[in-house]
Amino acid sequence: METLIWYNQIVMKKRFFLQLCSLSLIAALVLPMTGCGSKRRQEEYKRDGIEAMQEEKYDKALKCFLNALSQSGSVGREEKDLALYKASAQYKLGKSGEALKTLQGLLEFDQRDVNALYLMGLIYCDCNKPDKALSYLTKACSVSGKAALYENAYLSLINAGMSEEAGTFYDKMPKEARASKEVVRLRVIEYEKESDFSNALDCAESYLKQYPDDEDMTKEKDFLTTALKSVSDDSSDTAETVENN
Repeated sequence: METLIWYNQIVMKKRFFLQLCSLSLIAALVLPMTGCGSKRRQEEYKRDGIEAMQEEKYDKALKCFLNALSQSGSVGREEKDLALYKASAQYKLGKSGEALKTLQGLLEFDQRDVNALYLMGLIYCDCNKPDKALSYLTKACSVSGKAALYENAYLSLINAGMSEEAGTFYDKMPKEARASKEVVRLRVIEYEKESDFSNALDCAESYLKQYPDDEDMTKEKDFLTTALKSVSDDSSDTAETVENN
């Protein structure tokens, strides 16, 4: 299942880009470098690549990013930025292995590269590799420390059907991220799937304290209250039957 977050986080919002200081990054990423291009042409290729991504023309986007990289005579923030765009285009073309190779090349030079770690986690979500998805998303969020990234990572695990991993990840989330509207709503659903009506009801009540006008959650709370009472009554009946026997 394709995750919800990668486009906004990686393609449209460039954050946390750290400096790299080695020309050997090019070899690691298998990027053509002539060292004799121009900054203007690089910017034009990059702009065209971003536009192609927005238009879902991923083949064209990939070519543009490769051309942009070929214009550089040094390796720094801009080249790292372009390598992330390149990996995103590869990912959207279904070339997950190539995208992972590109990102791994970045991590060889900076193990705390938040965007590379995060995008690798999202790709592993799509590749149905829950252990690796959880590992890379956890690393990315730990380095970042941003509540929004924790929230997005949690949603990505849920959307990928990785409920167990999402539960493990939830336990590591900061309080602010746990309190987000979408996270609390999904926790209610996940607890209900596990027939953990007590925790589901606690989450529903917590949610309604923040969003009291949510009619759907109000109905969910009523359902959970009834379900929890039913379970409690069944347990009492069972205990009484055992005692009488």
